[in-house]
Amino acid sequence: MDIYLHFKDQAAEAITFYEDVFKTKPAQIMTFGQMPHDDNTPVDDSIKDLVLHANLQINDTNVMISDSPESLTSPRVIGNNVALVFNAKTAGEALEIFQQLAENGTVLLPLEKTFWAELYGMVKDQYGVNWYINFL
Repeated sequence: MDIYLHFKDQAAEAITFYEDVFKTKPAQIMTFGQMPHDDNTPVDDSIKDLVLHANLQINDTNVMISDSPESLTSPRVIGNNVALVFNAKTAGEALEIFQQLAENGTVLLPLEKTFWAELYGMVKDQYGVNWYINFL
């Protein structure tokens, strides 16, 4: 299964942030301005630099990311019905990633020992994405 994250106009910023946090290879990114030209549906200059589609590999998961300009899609609603789970390989990795995601975000549950994991915590990052960090 893959994941798709939609942003209003911060996709490029979020991609750079996630590349740094998860130490990934650079994402493959296509902007609206790189779409094939179509005289019937020209791309407005205001969205040419926004992300049409990007692929970012976090461990074995393909995370797809795009901007969703209101002129092209229905309104984007940030909710709590979706969370991304990151299974850290070490306690140190769990702590580092949790701290980076929490910077300018909100800690929903501190990273701590639970009955099912050595470390588990929940954080909403600065882009409104919910993350569950797990180290078994």
